[in-house]
Amino acid sequence: MPTDMPKPDDDTSDDHSFEELNSPASVEIKQLMEQIENSHDLLYKMINLEMWALAETMDEFIPGFWSRFLENRRLTLKQFLQNNSHSRKR
Repeated sequence: MPTDMPKPDDDTSDDHSFEELNSPASVEIKQLMEQIENSHDLLYKMINLEMWALAETMDEFIPGFWSRFLENRRLTLKQFLQNNSHSRKR
């Protein structure tokens, strides 16, 4: 058996030097994460806008659509929360 095998490093702490945290790769990763967060925010805003436009259009064709939609949404959310709380108690 070889005796000059490297010993495992017992220090597995997450201490990173300041230089490592500000390395070009770390900075690039931070920038990419910011871009992803911004794109997600934009996506959610666009989905909300499209939903509003759809509901507004439907309300023109079927008067009262929007109020019925909101009432159904409220009831569905209430049922979901009730079912969720019952499943946690089990």
